[in-house]
Amino acid sequence: MAPFRRFCGLIAFTCLVAACEPKDQKVEPSPEPEKQQEKTSVSSVFDLTSVDFSELLYWQGQDLRPALLAFQKTCASFTNKDPEDALSRTAVYAGKIKDWMPACSVLEKYLNAGEYRRFFEDYFAPFEIDSNQEINRLTGYYEPELIVSKTKTSQYSAPIPLRPKDLIEARLGQFDPALDGKTVWGKVEDGKLVLYPPRADIVIASDRVLAWADPADVFFLQIQGSGRLKFTDGKISRAGFDAHNHRPFGSLANHLIKTGELEKSQASMQGIRKWIDEVGPERAAKAMNVNPRFVFFKERSVKDDSEGPIGAAGLPLTPMGSLAVDLDLHALGVPFYLSTKLPTEKSGWKGEESGLLTISQDTGGAIKGAKRGDIFFGWGDRAGSGAGRMNHEGRFFVLLPQGMMVEPAS
Repeated sequence: MAPFRRFCGLIAFTCLVAACEPKDQKVEPSPEPEKQQEKTSVSSVFDLTSVDFSELLYWQGQDLRPALLAFQKTCASFTNKDPEDALSRTAVYAGKIKDWMPACSVLEKYLNAGEYRRFFEDYFAPFEIDSNQEINRLTGYYEPELIVSKTKTSQYSAPIPLRPKDLIEARLGQFDPALDGKTVWGKVEDGKLVLYPPRADIVIASDRVLAWADPADVFFLQIQGSGRLKFTDGKISRAGFDAHNHRPFGSLANHLIKTGELEKSQASMQGIRKWIDEVGPERAAKAMNVNPRFVFFKERSVKDDSEGPIGAAGLPLTPMGSLAVDLDLHALGVPFYLSTKLPTEKSGWKGEESGLLTISQDTGGAIKGAKRGDIFFGWGDRAGSGAGRMNHEGRFFVLLPQGMMVEPAS
């Protein structure tokens, strides 16, 4: 395997089945790679350092099936793309579609054989992300399930907002190829695109309401970006992200800590919800306004109960298999191995040292940095219990196709 070339760029889950030997199938591995030693500078803020799989803490004890299923969706998305297309215009270290096709072409054989770990070890090489940025944080998100009403009631008093008619979306790549993938939202005033009002100043028109729900449910729905809706008349639907007001994200948790309303140990999603219920709607609304960002939704059907919401890659997210990353620094569709503390149900949702293999399939407004990730925990209260307590540092590794050459960025 040819070593990576040094370059400076734009920025460029006890194993349940993975250790089982196949009974009927034999999957031929790729040739043994040469040991990679050098550190590759892939941006002004991080390097990639070659490591062995033996250096990935807890690698042997993980259930890799969720990640493999997520990667299977990524591979399917490559089918109609040009093999010469880059995975990302900025994260050039991720290479081109053609670099990933050898692994994609054999994935189903390994999946059917139950050889999840062997698949990644046969076709990928791990690299640790070394960053000079201070940010090192792994959080969690999930798809909440909300009880909602078609009409406003005393219990369901907050609107789940549809995109306003005056909120304009501008996809900057249409104007400058260097800005491909960038989207801004605003409103037109005197022929100019200006910022949309902050949360405190937004009034939802009566004809721009998807459903009505508990105010705290709507607030957390906007943070998560999507949710499953269970109408009181029995209808099941989904609120999917449509746009936001392009205001910066403000943390309600940090605000409540700084003002002495909550101790740091209480500032989980569950703790914040308890506080909201205790102080009442007016005081809660005032506190919520410290987050000027406001998210709007569109209705989406739920065609398959086993699939998560659609992420930034246009693919259904996989519980404990999908990761949101900073798309200015990383590409969609890349395997990321995370060594961190994970909250588990058996431990009372306390953080336990563990590892997790995920695929980058989403992003988020608060996800900024080379070592900043948001793990998709799934949907419902159980997933929310884990996601709401996930807040730890970690070691970040990317798995790249063996033999892939990355040319220096111009």
